[in-house]
Amino acid sequence: MRYFLVGIACLWAQIDEEILWAERDNPDRAKQAIEILEGQLKDKPHDPEKVVRLARLYYLLGEQTEDKALRLERYDRAFKLCRGALIHQLGLSESAKDEEIVKKAVETHLPLLYWSAASIARWGKHAPFRQKVQARSTIRLYWDRVMEIKPDYYYGGGYRFFGGYYALVPAITGEQDVNKSREMFEKALAVAPDYLETKVLYAEAYAAHPKVRNRELFRRLLQEVLQAEPGADKDKSAENRLAQRKARALLAQENELFED
Repeated sequence: MRYFLVGIACLWAQIDEEILWAERDNPDRAKQAIEILEGQLKDKPHDPEKVVRLARLYYLLGEQTEDKALRLERYDRAFKLCRGALIHQLGLSESAKDEEIVKKAVETHLPLLYWSAASIARWGKHAPFRQKVQARSTIRLYWDRVMEIKPDYYYGGGYRFFGGYYALVPAITGEQDVNKSREMFEKALAVAPDYLETKVLYAEAYAAHPKVRNRELFRRLLQEVLQAEPGADKDKSAENRLAQRKARALLAQENELFED
């Protein structure tokens, strides 16, 4: 009887964790899920699936955090979790350089590589200008490797990143190119038109860009996001719901974004 009750308790804990994961776009649910995962990772700190899941939770919390310092802290936490697990999987020392880590990463390491790249890129987007410029080479290092291995991984993730990158990279770098930005976004949409974050970033980074200012495209993309169904796929439905909230916020800022 004791073993039966223990089994039932474990089953309920697992079900509870999956419910929290499915509702991870709710910050309170995400924080509860983080607490559970961090407890599990104490015994097995480099479990790649759990590390990626935990990093994604921190990433989503960062997306919904108003406090700038806390937002950067959450993106940084996500990056360091995945980077540390990559180092372990690759059999490298803790002092390994990013160049060595990225060079050795192959397709089997893509989940950790991708979320390392996504997290440091988001950190770079919201960091102060000087830190943003300093981090650019590291951000490119990770994303260039994602592009080399599988640019369409995670719903066109490589293309989506570079769509934003070519629009938002500081002009001082000489890499800003709105034509490349649009090309990358279109490639991402061709891979996964139902991953709504792509359209939100397309509208924010490209359509509202000072060199583009395409109000019609901006509205169309965001209305398409709002009219879409988030879907039942647990791997992206929470992200799609969050994308819809971002779309509403951007539409509310339309006049400000396009004012002369």
